[in-house]
Amino acid sequence: MLDKLADTMQFSAEALKLRARRQEILTSNITNVDTPNYKAVDMKFNEALRAATGDMASGQASSLSSPALAVTHKGHMAGNGQSMSTQAMLQFRRGNNPAVDGNTVDIERERAAFAENTVKYEAALRSINGRISTLKQAMGSGNQ
Repeated sequence: MLDKLADTMQFSAEALKLRARRQEILTSNITNVDTPNYKAVDMKFNEALRAATGDMASGQASSLSSPALAVTHKGHMAGNGQSMSTQAMLQFRRGNNPAVDGNTVDIERERAAFAENTVKYEAALRSINGRISTLKQAMGSGNQ
């Protein structure tokens, strides 16, 4: 029972991390709407979530961050430990016609994606809060 609850909470936490990361990506696209030759990017959320939570079936949840890279030679640079899961999921947006300056950001498409992602983030957050409230009530009812 406790393992199932932990897995559910871990899944929700990973989903929130990915939603937050996608919000950063969309914000970057919107910010660079007037930057010449900027190419709009996005992530396939479902694939990124599957990659981030793929080991949950076996009882191990993978994380969006990995251990720091080993520095085995003085010429090596230390890695920041950021997983490739979200970086690898970034793709250039397709279907956008570039502007004369080479920019591929479609501001209306980015705003719509931003708004949709915001709604989904808030819904996931409300769901987690509801689960926590239910657990608190269940634990509190035994003390009365």
